[in-house]
Amino acid sequence: MYERIKGFGAYGGLTTQSSASECNFVALLAARFEIMKELRQRFPFVEEGLLMSKLIAYCSKEAHSSVEKAAMIAMIKLRILETDSSFRLRGETLQTAISEDRNLGLIPFFVSTTLGTTSCCSFDVLSEVGPVCTHNGLWLHVDAAYAGSAMICPEFRYLMAGIEHAMSFNTNPNKWMLVNFDCSTMWVKDQFKLTQALVVDPLYLQHSWTDKAIDYRHWGIPLSRRFRSLKLWFVIRSYGVEGLQHYIREHVRLAKLFECLLLADEQLFEVVAEVLMGLVCFRMKASDELNQLLLTKLNSSGRIHMVPASLNDRFVIRFCVCYENSTERDIHIAYEIIKQTAISLREPIPEPIAENYELEMEEAEQYDQMMQDKQKNRNSPNVELSKNSSLRRQSIGSTPPLHSQQQPQNLGNSPLAVGIGNEQTLSGHSPSSLTSSTGSDRRRLHTLAEKRSFLVRMVSDPKCYNPKIVRHLNMRAHNQTSAELFRDRTLRQAIQQGSFHQRSSLGAGTSHGGRIGGAGGKAPFSSGKYACMSIDQGSDEDDYSSLYFQNDQNI
Repeated sequence: MYERIKGFGAYGGLTTQSSASECNFVALLAARFEIMKELRQRFPFVEEGLLMSKLIAYCSKEAHSSVEKAAMIAMIKLRILETDSSFRLRGETLQTAISEDRNLGLIPFFVSTTLGTTSCCSFDVLSEVGPVCTHNGLWLHVDAAYAGSAMICPEFRYLMAGIEHAMSFNTNPNKWMLVNFDCSTMWVKDQFKLTQALVVDPLYLQHSWTDKAIDYRHWGIPLSRRFRSLKLWFVIRSYGVEGLQHYIREHVRLAKLFECLLLADEQLFEVVAEVLMGLVCFRMKASDELNQLLLTKLNSSGRIHMVPASLNDRFVIRFCVCYENSTERDIHIAYEIIKQTAISLREPIPEPIAENYELEMEEAEQYDQMMQDKQKNRNSPNVELSKNSSLRRQSIGSTPPLHSQQQPQNLGNSPLAVGIGNEQTLSGHSPSSLTSSTGSDRRRLHTLAEKRSFLVRMVSDPKCYNPKIVRHLNMRAHNQTSAELFRDRTLRQAIQQGSFHQRSSLGAGTSHGGRIGGAGGKAPFSSGKYACMSIDQGSDEDDYSSLYFQNDQNI
């Protein structure tokens, strides 16, 4: 890489920034300052705001979102260019856009290219884009946040052919070179063009050591800086060049292994983009909706976490090898998890809905009865807890069984162990202590289940991390549970008893408020929030979603 970067010239320099987003923004500011200085000399009587409104920058549609944000902050027009079939920006596309915009009176001045795009790790063709920028006098910035670390391996350096045309270059060692966040390195071909754009020198910042050391407050947005170079130095000294090269090559090899596993099952999966680094973009051979459901189920399982992307308006899943000590076994396990989940979505197992409904109603009644008996017999000498409460929890799936289903034979002096499957009264312990222990354990298990579920939701969807929203949802679900169970149970009984007539016979007796029957008559359960509307007994399936409507008096 040094042979490539040393072409930046004697006036070049390098620094560290907090992130690639800051590198993109700083490079754009430097390019804007340079072109505005030239325009002010050419058009001294034109307002600066009018000149700036003519500026336009370019990037590909696969560029990172930080490029668009940088243009928004700098108040610069940004034109997003199309890519080829391999998701790369080509020189011909850029030249066409420059010619079109100049004919419209705009002033092209900046191009942001990417080595290793976020969506699919594609590489813009610098050998074509670079000469176009040089010929038209545009500032070329190269964002290699992820793939730049791989350039320590000679076999990957062909991907950065044309880097000598770049005015600035950045990469993130904290992404793929074992350095913790934050650490982004940035090179510029002419350090004076960068510092002139960012110089702000009030009296309270002036000192007498300006000519004795580099003042990096002129190299970025903040005045204060962290000592990022120290941790980067430690990593290089600890691993060495060969150690870092082995680390990069191993990740690429494992990514190719995962690609081979996907290609071997061509009936189920497809690889969307070429695998050059440690990122594999794939999808099921199914609709976007099914692929979204696959990713949701995988992330919510807590066994694997991946991030989606959109390539040519198609939903794809990104599998990235990140762990330092990843092995082939990890890749095979991850593939099996993905494969089994995908198969379950394409070939769903039919569930006995009617039986599950009856079982849930029966278990709900038993659970309510158990809670009532617990309140009545709190001080009674005989306390008997129902095993059905544990069965109910296991069937719903809120908490997994934590203890064996067998009764302990000899407790001795060991502490009391009460859990799912051990709810019967144990000899040698008072009923009151058993009841309180069982209740506390049940509450604890329920709380842990909620926390686990919430953690998965928080990781998969950060928007859920709002305590007020979560509290509101939990309270609303709790308040509706008993009412909905009673409503569904009553409707189910009415359906089985044949209390309703055909849909055609309900029209005359149904009032606006949802009452059914003759004048003033109504079903015993039609009062309250929900009322029965119509039932089609001719259908094979019971569509419970069509049984209710909101009572106008309660809305």
